[in-house]
Amino acid sequence: MKNTGLRLAVAVAVLYSLFVSFMVTKSIDESTLAGASRILVSGTQTLSGNQGLDVLVQGSAQRSGSTIVREIRDLHDASVRHFYLASGNNEHKEARWLDTGFPQFSQGVSTNVHAATELSGVDPRGEYFIIGNSAALAMVVHDFSELGYAVETEKAGAFIPGAVGEIFFGSLGAATLVVLLLVALLTGFSVLSRAKSYAILRLHGGTTSTGLKRDLRQELPAIAVILALSFTAALVGLLLYNGWNQLGRYLGSALSLVTLMLFIVICIYVAALRLAFDVKILEAIKGKFGFKVAVPATYLLRIPSIILAITLIASAFAASTAASQAQRNQESLADVGNVAKIFFEGLFASQQTEQLAVESGIWLKEQDRLGHTIMVSTLAEYSSSAALTDDVLLVSQGYLQRNRILDTQGQQITDIPDDEVLIMIPEHSTHSAAEVKSALLENFGDSQAPTMSTLVLRGAQSHFLYGTGADHPNKPRTLEDVIVVGIGANSGFIADDGYMSLASRGQLLMADAGQALNDTPKEFLGTWMSAYHPIAQLAAEDSATLKESVRFQTVCAAVALLVLLATAVGMAQIHVRGNAQLILVRYLHGWSFWSTHRWLFKAEAVVLGLAVAWATISGVWAALRAKTFGEVSHVANDLAVAQWQPVVVLGVAMLNALLLFVVVRMKTQRLIRTQSEETA
Repeated sequence: MKNTGLRLAVAVAVLYSLFVSFMVTKSIDESTLAGASRILVSGTQTLSGNQGLDVLVQGSAQRSGSTIVREIRDLHDASVRHFYLASGNNEHKEARWLDTGFPQFSQGVSTNVHAATELSGVDPRGEYFIIGNSAALAMVVHDFSELGYAVETEKAGAFIPGAVGEIFFGSLGAATLVVLLLVALLTGFSVLSRAKSYAILRLHGGTTSTGLKRDLRQELPAIAVILALSFTAALVGLLLYNGWNQLGRYLGSALSLVTLMLFIVICIYVAALRLAFDVKILEAIKGKFGFKVAVPATYLLRIPSIILAITLIASAFAASTAASQAQRNQESLADVGNVAKIFFEGLFASQQTEQLAVESGIWLKEQDRLGHTIMVSTLAEYSSSAALTDDVLLVSQGYLQRNRILDTQGQQITDIPDDEVLIMIPEHSTHSAAEVKSALLENFGDSQAPTMSTLVLRGAQSHFLYGTGADHPNKPRTLEDVIVVGIGANSGFIADDGYMSLASRGQLLMADAGQALNDTPKEFLGTWMSAYHPIAQLAAEDSATLKESVRFQTVCAAVALLVLLATAVGMAQIHVRGNAQLILVRYLHGWSFWSTHRWLFKAEAVVLGLAVAWATISGVWAALRAKTFGEVSHVANDLAVAQWQPVVVLGVAMLNALLLFVVVRMKTQRLIRTQSEETA
């Protein structure tokens, strides 16, 4: 007799292992260079002795016998990276990348390989990957340290343990837990469905090991077929996806994870088998587990299942909301052209960072004066305690030139006096000019207040935020009928390093990425200012990523819910069959349905209470973190999930209780009608 439950458990374990191995290999390929040590070179130095970076890297590679790869982010496209390669060991396969290209596993990122000779004139500070042994790594670190740079080292770790750690304890941990619960459920069902078979085997003197050997002998051919078909499908899929690039790395991860998952399946199966052989033979022949064994085992699945289902469903709803917001943000940025966000690097000593913040801020202020930037920020960025923070929008002259803001005569305002702050108040605003000035000056640290002038705006105007709220789910895309404050570049309202701070938060944008690239001083470009990425492109990439996340989380949530509902059906059957005689006696004595099954509903109330308590605690914790850290992206995400949990708890509880009630009712009626526990 084939063991369908065990085969399904193996199939789920194998398919999930192949899938997450692909996801982890893809993620690692996009974020780092697998198998290589990583160094971060920073410091106040900007020269490499009497030699250029190209000579330094090539010489260091030759002396150490290593392959050195310098990674530089593409200035315009976040999905493109550049590897500059120098090799002192022709036996390294990486040395051939200049001829063959980088064997990209992920097709979501493009990697262009260049010779290290192209690094001439590039600042040495940045990220490098070192392929070689520990001695080679030490020599490369010494070469940079000798020039006065600070070097942080991260030695290459084994790929497989890192991948397994990510799968079980990283971002895929929740999905893995869902799969383990499903595997445990299917494996337990496979043993329960063969209870009679094991009882007959025991009557003939069989033991646990006898039953295990028999099952393995019967199921190994089917398991081998499942493995063969699954790996064949994975190989064909990879061939079509990337031509088998980094196939060995993927297979190593997949085989290790499949082995681990099959070991877990066997352990669960052996544990369930031992429980089956401890059941009284008469009960086993009737197809039942012992009531005292089956109930705790089922609740060991039900309690984590309900908590996990609530979490994942709430996460799916929150992700769906975020994806919708990202889609709307993408649509709103469709016509902004080449407006770009500046990305900064932090590979500098703190003193040098402060100096660069001021120097780059001076340059940004000059670009602002020329109208080459778009500043759009709320006053909350400067004075969170002021009463007007949500009603005041700070903008630059570049913003006014590209967005229609009208005065009461219907004329567009395009200029701000260079040395003034222009306060523009809607005609029906409840705030006076004095209130606005007070709010603006509340945290103004300069001894001399900036010159301020006032102008009245036509009411009911909408002001575009250029997607500056992309990292904050609750921030709108536009502000309606608010006070607008135009900041003159030389007004003194924003300090030099304040311009850099605004740019780092995405609230000071470059109006044209191409022009910015040409105008940026060489001492900033590629090191301090690492990239200009068009915000429309970033919004599109963010939207695509969130949509993929929604699909993945929806599948995980659906599986978690199915596991929970399956345990509800199993619990109903265990309860009715395990208490068949008691239920019949109570029925004959006129007990009501609720009185007859009260212990079950009390137990379910306890489980629900645990879920509610957990949801409450996690919600309070998320709210406290949000209050402490503000709208940091991961904190905002946790809070969004927590906000969905009350609705999800109610929905899951009702669905779970309804299914349990219906199944218990049906099985109780069948028991009463046939007066036989065999049919319950």
